[in-house]
Amino acid sequence: MAGHPWSALPRSLAATLAPVLPETVAATVTAIAAEVPAYRGAWDSRVGPTVRRGVEIALSRMLDLFGTDDAALTSRNRRFYERIGSVEYEQGRSLEALLAAYRTGARVSWERFSAAALEASVAPADLAVLAESIFVYIDELSAVSAQGHARADAAGRGYRDVVRSQLAQALIDGVAAREPGRVNALAQAARWPVPRRLVVAVVPKAHAGPSLPTAPADVLIVEREADAVAVVPDPVGPGRRQRLTRGLTGPVFVGTVQPPAGAALSYTQAVALRDLATSGRVPGTGVVLAVDHLPELLVAANPVVFGEIQQRVREPLADLPGRRREVLAETLAAWVDHQGDRSAMAEALVVHPQTISYRMTQLRARYGDLMGSPRGRLLLQLAQIGRADGVATPDE
Repeated sequence: MAGHPWSALPRSLAATLAPVLPETVAATVTAIAAEVPAYRGAWDSRVGPTVRRGVEIALSRMLDLFGTDDAALTSRNRRFYERIGSVEYEQGRSLEALLAAYRTGARVSWERFSAAALEASVAPADLAVLAESIFVYIDELSAVSAQGHARADAAGRGYRDVVRSQLAQALIDGVAAREPGRVNALAQAARWPVPRRLVVAVVPKAHAGPSLPTAPADVLIVEREADAVAVVPDPVGPGRRQRLTRGLTGPVFVGTVQPPAGAALSYTQAVALRDLATSGRVPGTGVVLAVDHLPELLVAANPVVFGEIQQRVREPLADLPGRRREVLAETLAAWVDHQGDRSAMAEALVVHPQTISYRMTQLRARYGDLMGSPRGRLLLQLAQIGRADGVATPDE
């Protein structure tokens, strides 16, 4: 028994159907444009002729197969239809859209060819074989084009992964502020819609297990030796925090929300948070947000100025013996933390409230306006915020 259904069709049937081939091609192209959404409005100078040529070659080849047991496609035809699949991928049309176009072609071909065969009084048995031949043949074409689409998709994913990494690097390097056209070109190549807002997060690999979990598809990742950097669009979208941290056992340090031109700032903040966590100045677990630690970031941004602030806070107690200096420094830190509430200070330091009053008299005598003015209190608060251990001792 022959392997292909068209081998059972008489050669004379091909001659009968040949006159309706041009109108069948035209009807197929029109139906694809009208019925497959991905092709609506895409009938430009490239797409229309490509589809028309593909339909012409396919239907002509099919008529040539009648009465033979040849394979559906020659090697040349196979390359052509593989290329159609890859071109459709490059044009941004899905595999489902491509297969829908083939299904439409099979239906229209059967409608036109069967009508012509009936008019020529073709035997019912031959009509049945004709139907089978059309749909088997189109299935084989579909499979070849699907292979081309899949190969292009695989290659495209590898290419897009590289481009996505380049795009993420460009954003955190501040390229969007200097060369927005370059970022837009990379985003287009990566098929990444440029968002109105984003954040940059740093994920230390030491806490991520053997490998980083898969990030959401719209998150750009740049992997470094010690950590990974994530560019997260729409950072306040529902469930974003949970999706970003799913599968992680350690912290994620997140900069402030910025427009794309501010991605470098968000990245700088995320790195600063990571470093502050290492020294114990901010939490080192869970999602650590820059917006929750702006004072810590402020004092960390200029260590020279912060050193001057620390020196200014140390000076009033510098002449005291070590233990006495330490006691008053602890009391000063408690005064800052508890906003002068004597009872809360006494409870924190485990001393009697009268002891607090006695110490505060000494501190006010030494600090004067530094404790009494808003600017002075701000300096004391900044010194306290910048301390790794939370105690603004003056002898460091």
